[in-house]
Amino acid sequence: MIDLEDKILGSWLGMAVGDAMGQSVKGLKPETVKQYFKQVDGYKDVRPYIGKGIKRFRMPGLYGTPTQMALAVADVLLKTKKPDGGKICHQLLELSLHGPENYFGVYRRPEGCFYKNLQTLPHRSDPLIADTATAFGTYAVMAVPLALHQRPQGLLKVCSATALLMSRHPWEIIGTALLGFLVAQFLTCEPPGEEETSGAPRDLILRAAKFCQEAEDALQAGHPELWGEAERDANAMSKTFTDLHQNYADFPQASQWLAANASSYSKIEIVHATQGYILTLLPLAVLLMVDSPPNFSQVLTRTLNLGREADKLGAWVGAMAGAWHGLQSIPQDWQSGLVNGKEIRLRGQALERRRLPGKAKLLLEMELGLTQKEAEERRRFLPKETQKAPKKGASPEDLWEAEDPMAQLREDPQKKRQFERDKSRKKRDRRQHPGFLDEDE
Repeated sequence: MIDLEDKILGSWLGMAVGDAMGQSVKGLKPETVKQYFKQVDGYKDVRPYIGKGIKRFRMPGLYGTPTQMALAVADVLLKTKKPDGGKICHQLLELSLHGPENYFGVYRRPEGCFYKNLQTLPHRSDPLIADTATAFGTYAVMAVPLALHQRPQGLLKVCSATALLMSRHPWEIIGTALLGFLVAQFLTCEPPGEEETSGAPRDLILRAAKFCQEAEDALQAGHPELWGEAERDANAMSKTFTDLHQNYADFPQASQWLAANASSYSKIEIVHATQGYILTLLPLAVLLMVDSPPNFSQVLTRTLNLGREADKLGAWVGAMAGAWHGLQSIPQDWQSGLVNGKEIRLRGQALERRRLPGKAKLLLEMELGLTQKEAEERRRFLPKETQKAPKKGASPEDLWEAEDPMAQLREDPQKKRQFERDKSRKKRDRRQHPGFLDEDE
């Protein structure tokens, strides 16, 4: 028998572990993941593969924006004892204002829709309702701290209201509420015995469908103006889970069906179930819980081996599997390898006890320190990447001219060639037409 505190800690830490491990393979095809790492069974170093499918440096063991959003929600819950929408927005915005160069505040690898959302947040007509309608599953992770802190009876309402802060799309709102419901369901489920080999009960898919119908009815009654934000059918989430329960045969077939099903509701073609679309990602996460062995490390590794949206899927599956199996199911080397694991664990305990201990670090200071640490690691690594670059003939003095307006031209050969061509053209025009004045000057 696992006590509730162990399951809450398991869910919270599982979310952060899944996100951190998924950062290494985010955006990669499953074939590339297998080629580089064989399988994602730990925190992977991406430095050997920068420029070979991986564009940006990622510090091993450090979580990204999904966990940072969940931390912001948790901080408000612990300080105000309720999911105050205004304070959640303020906390998210505050984290975007301070950070090292080339980062959006302290956020690590945020999606473009998240960046645009926070940029427009201070100018909204209604501060508690988003102006944008996206359904990429970006904000679903914000339901995890709500599920670990709030009572199940009011979970639908608070999860929907929190999602509405960031997206007005019905699928995103309902998907966020569904993830909170699923985490809460696993908290109450008995963990499987050692002799069991099957995953979560298949009727979990049907329960998800019924919850989605309830969430859709509540959203339509409370915010009828949002119903037209969906591309074709605002009830697509409940219909997807209902059809999935009726047609589910095996995992590969179901994955293909999810992509085709999402394409029928979307304006864009969905080719893979792991594309960044909540109508495929969330059903896929539930399928992974149902189809995988009842073991935290096995289900998370299988999830992350799929690549692409690995950070989202890893955080969601990690939260559900951790809530089901408890903290003790997470491998010890995964727990110890998580950067900032001590503070993550401290906040998980605080969610269970419903109060933030005085020894906890301030969220902004904590995340700023972590992002600066990653930026320093990146700077130490990047010179090794660019050692062969100085073939441009730049004089040594140029390296010290921090305020030199020509620095960009020296660093970008294409811009430099264009500049030289423009300069030659203007000289020729002056010789041929004395007194010639370029209109742009």
